[in-house]
Amino acid sequence: MTRITSTRIGIFVFTTVAAWAILSFGGSGTSGLVEGNIATRNYNARSERTLEDTAATASEQEARRQEVEDQYRLEPNAQEEAFTELQELINAVRVGAIDVAAPAPMLAVPEVVEGEQDTTTTTSDEVTSTTAVATVETTGRVILDVNGDLALTVDDRGLAGIEVRLYDQAGQELLATETQADGTWRAQAPETAYFASVNGEDPDFPIGFTLLTETSLVELDCSGSSCESPDVGYRPATRPHADVVATLGADFPGIGTEALGTLADHATIDVVRNALAGESVLDVISAAAQARLVEEFKGQITTGNLTQTRREIVASAPPVTIDGNIDIPARNAAAALVNFALRANYVFDPTATEEAREEAASAVAPVMVSIRQGERIVDQGTRLSQFHIAAIEATGAASGRPGQEAGLLAVLAVLTGALGFYLARFRPEFWTRPRMAALLGLLIVMAAVGVRLTVALQESVQDPSAWYALPGVVFGLMAAVLFDSRIAILMAVALAVLAATATRDPGVATYALLSSMIPVGFVTSLSSRGSYRRAVLASSIAVTGIAAAVAWFFHTNTGQDPWRVMFQGAGWALGVSLLTALLGLAALQFFETTFDITTSLTLLEFTDRNHKALLLLQEKAFGTFNHSLMVGTLADAAARAVGADPLLARAAAYYHDLGKTENPSYFIENQFGAANPHDDLTPRQSVEIIRKHVTDGVELARKFKIPSEVAEAIVTHHGDGIMRFFYEKARLLEGNDAVDPADFRHVGHKPRSAETAIVMLADSLEAACRAVFADEEPTPQAIEKVVARVVDEKMNDGQLSDSSLTLGQLSRARSAFYEALVGHYHQRIAYPNFPGS
Repeated sequence: MTRITSTRIGIFVFTTVAAWAILSFGGSGTSGLVEGNIATRNYNARSERTLEDTAATASEQEARRQEVEDQYRLEPNAQEEAFTELQELINAVRVGAIDVAAPAPMLAVPEVVEGEQDTTTTTSDEVTSTTAVATVETTGRVILDVNGDLALTVDDRGLAGIEVRLYDQAGQELLATETQADGTWRAQAPETAYFASVNGEDPDFPIGFTLLTETSLVELDCSGSSCESPDVGYRPATRPHADVVATLGADFPGIGTEALGTLADHATIDVVRNALAGESVLDVISAAAQARLVEEFKGQITTGNLTQTRREIVASAPPVTIDGNIDIPARNAAAALVNFALRANYVFDPTATEEAREEAASAVAPVMVSIRQGERIVDQGTRLSQFHIAAIEATGAASGRPGQEAGLLAVLAVLTGALGFYLARFRPEFWTRPRMAALLGLLIVMAAVGVRLTVALQESVQDPSAWYALPGVVFGLMAAVLFDSRIAILMAVALAVLAATATRDPGVATYALLSSMIPVGFVTSLSSRGSYRRAVLASSIAVTGIAAAVAWFFHTNTGQDPWRVMFQGAGWALGVSLLTALLGLAALQFFETTFDITTSLTLLEFTDRNHKALLLLQEKAFGTFNHSLMVGTLADAAARAVGADPLLARAAAYYHDLGKTENPSYFIENQFGAANPHDDLTPRQSVEIIRKHVTDGVELARKFKIPSEVAEAIVTHHGDGIMRFFYEKARLLEGNDAVDPADFRHVGHKPRSAETAIVMLADSLEAACRAVFADEEPTPQAIEKVVARVVDEKMNDGQLSDSSLTLGQLSRARSAFYEALVGHYHQRIAYPNFPGS
């Protein structure tokens, strides 16, 4: 057994084992079972197992979780915030009851006559002791007219401690005194006319009162033995009840009109009570509400029981005693205040609640179920549960006969063996290259990975539409580009076998086959990487229809919405095909470099006239560049005629003389009439220079990373033929017996493929025609004669003996050369009076 044969066998063995390991990894045999679907057959346990019924365990855990009450934490500021809000309301009621627009309780001060102002103020005692002016005892009274009836009644009260000032007619303040406990004031005033005024800014003046008398000043004429001032009366400055209630209702909408009315009434009464140093009813109501709040906050108030607590407060309102009697409206108002300020003093604690529930759930013991060997797990037609699927997997109920893993290995061995036999029998150009066999094996292993990932996805989402995430398009595209359409069809069959063995689902196998076959037709027309992307788009669109059709037939009987399965499967197919195929374009460059493969996409890049190597050839050896283009045209025509790869033949022709860029002037096509440097060299020196263009070309091919199939033409375009011109020149100079023909042969070897043989012929033909038709007319007969002579010479010299060209192909190539050259040297019209005509 040869070393190459052993390598190929090792490759296919490795491919088989790798694919088997990938497909066996994690396989449960339950990939076709989906919770909620209908069991398609009876499942009996193949082994005895005790396993947890996770659904029952989860149900019991959830029940224990629901039994745990919500957990709360104390809100320490709740009571303080409630008292603050309550006090704000009481203050608002007090302020709202007073009419701020009522006139100020200040009697106007008389105007001071200019030039007579004296800032000295004296008391009545000082007036008596320091002046000899006669004085009169003057008296008066400042009262609170509670009823506002301008009459002193039993309800009215005098104001104590209020400052009273006396002014003379010129507005000069004479003296000041203050009222006694009953509101009266007394002063020894001059025996003259003067004015009396009450100081409304006195701090002892009660809040919420306004002037009742009509005059701002009390004018007195005290010329007798005594003088009595009229009473100065003040009434409560309160707002109308309805206005107070309306304002408070707008500011505190949650209290209620009845309670606000009670509070407004007592706020109005409190104006008089406060002025008379009586007890404030609002303070009594507020104190009762605060006391109830303290009691309520001793308990646990939450958002859940807040409403019920408020109902209980209304039902048992806090007692309010006014003037020794229980006041029902005041009680109700106090209850309304409590409910207004009351809030939850315990707030929901989600973290503590979840911890308590998790603790309760974790205390639940797993629900274990024992299944005996042979016991029926689920009957055909029964809807599958999560426990059914787990039991089927644990007991091996879904598996086939024992030893199925060995059976999987056997199926994969047959698959790789069949592929190897096909390559050896029908595609020797791939079979003889171990790298190509290794690449095919790698694609199969990658396909196994794609199938396994698809199975994992489907088991994860438990949805039959996920089967159509299988990336069949990318494997069809890569096989067609890296190999050819026939190998791509074999790849489609291999992918279908892998899908069938991994899923046991005929729908998945069908989709795998069709999705990987559909790109082959688009790849055969590739002309650029842009056309590859168009092929990806066309294949992805086509595969969506395939996915919908396959899903319709195979996967719409699973108990799920058939339209959803179809459209979602088509969506998976489109998205995955686009993504993986575009990623495959990047992977192609890696495969081309790693396995030294020359694809049509690579050849398109290397036949681009803007390639760096061709630009170098054009810049340094322009004649050789034109020569190479013509050789490429001839090689393309001949390759098409014999069924060879025309793109490869053209690319090889473009680069076959790349080495001439090192010494371009030593080749006649680049001399352009200049002196020939070979005239100054010996034949052997010239041979070394000419021979070197092959080795230089090989080095440049490595530098520019030219594929080996293209660079092969550099070594083979002269074969090992003799450089006839220099050989004959050496024989003439040195003698026939002194010259060894081996010293004048090229360093390459004979062509071994149809394309390199065609390049050799095209190269010789172009050079011969250029030489012959420099002096002769290029008639069709002359062209045919040159073609026949060059082809016969190469055949007679044995240069085509290693190539795959048959005599029939050689005959077709000869005709193609002839037609191309006739077209190139076509007859031209002689223009009158045109130079050279």
